[in-house]
Amino acid sequence: MIRDALTGLPAEIEADVCICGAGPAGIVSALELARRGRRVVLVEGGGLDAPGDAQSVYDGELSGRPYPLLGSRLRWLGGTSNHWGGWVKPLDDQDFRDKPHYPMPAWPFGPEELRPWYAEAARWCEIDSVEYTPESLGREAHRRLLGLEQSTGFTNRVFRFSPPTRFGRRYRDDLEQSENIDCLVNLNAVELTEGEDRVHALVARTVSGQQCTIRARQFVLAMGGIENARFLLNQASVPGNHADLVGRCFMDHYGFTPGKMLSSSNLAYERGSLTGQDVMLVMSPTESLVGEGELRNSCIMLRADSPDSLLAPEYWESQLFGGEQLGGMHGIGMINEPLPHRQSRITLSDERDMLGMRRTHLHWHLPKTEFEPVLALFNRWTTAVSRAGLARVRHLKDSAPELSAHVGIGYHHMGTTRMSAAPEYGVSDADGRCWDRDNLYLAGSSLFPHVGYSNPTLTIVALAARLAQHLSGRLESYA
Repeated sequence: MIRDALTGLPAEIEADVCICGAGPAGIVSALELARRGRRVVLVEGGGLDAPGDAQSVYDGELSGRPYPLLGSRLRWLGGTSNHWGGWVKPLDDQDFRDKPHYPMPAWPFGPEELRPWYAEAARWCEIDSVEYTPESLGREAHRRLLGLEQSTGFTNRVFRFSPPTRFGRRYRDDLEQSENIDCLVNLNAVELTEGEDRVHALVARTVSGQQCTIRARQFVLAMGGIENARFLLNQASVPGNHADLVGRCFMDHYGFTPGKMLSSSNLAYERGSLTGQDVMLVMSPTESLVGEGELRNSCIMLRADSPDSLLAPEYWESQLFGGEQLGGMHGIGMINEPLPHRQSRITLSDERDMLGMRRTHLHWHLPKTEFEPVLALFNRWTTAVSRAGLARVRHLKDSAPELSAHVGIGYHHMGTTRMSAAPEYGVSDADGRCWDRDNLYLAGSSLFPHVGYSNPTLTIVALAARLAQHLSGRLESYA
């Protein structure tokens, strides 16, 4: 069932699992647990269809590169899936593996661990295929791609698109009709009641001052990549902070538009270019190129652009090496992989929000030097397509934006409670459990230790479905 805490709130609630945050991670894990017969309390700080006054708790202070701390998040049922663009793609295999030139270790498991869960996540995200290779798109796609040899270090990849799924709206009836779910909106998690190594209860509060205590066997924080860290840092004894990593390693994908390309007008890289398929193709570096060149797993996108008025007509009429005529101008964009730097972090300001919790201070560490591998990757790609006679590229940028400049971002808040194979490198273990709390788990993109260039939602949902199975198994062992 779903009920509004502003219209009535009991002093105490009991459940098998208490989940804080009803975005994609919270909703999926709650419904998966309920399907397995577990009693779940799902706590959402906003309302059913609007945030109400609680949206203001997302405000805070900034340092480092500018960032839309308030505008990049939504606080009501469904969370930030309410403005999700629907881009869907698993992480690449290389994203799960350590790279010597990255400052922190990668995932505590390999890509094979998430493959079955990615199939589950596709269903939740309403995707009709689990194939993300160009070969799965048929002959038309093959004919209309830049035919770079594998030896160049570049390959083609596929994004698919969700409708996009608004998780609060799409799965509202399921939450309402579940006898095993008690979903309370307009109720905010504020404090953990803890023992030496486990959580006994959660204190939750409305903006009007009503308060209740939720007791459960297992607790899950699924409040987002910023709020998970802020909530933990607001506790008297900060769970998972044995290595001083709670709030550190904040990441978001950042964009760059380095140039234009003159090539065939028949390329199929834009979304909608292939008949009857809602996909978008991109080019990305192979694992060997990333390692050998000390680069990042970024991707290169092409979009149709207007002809360049500086080019004479005879330039357009010349031919590529393969005999095909030039005639297509394309803008070039890049989605870039950030690195998990310790100095990029969430801390707390001295100001408190309406619930009495200290507000966020975000220092986004994205200095100009972070664009050097981006430019190096672009130059590698430019050389590859030019030598192959596939295109002519015009460079528009050859330096990084100033630190004060806004850069394109994905609104992807990642890395602040990172998973790790060993306690000294993270906040949680491979199951998402805080290393120093037996029954406190984290969900969502705050867990991501390395992030590649793929949008995080599919991986968030895959991890949430996986977590539900793990928690259900632990509850079974208590019986």
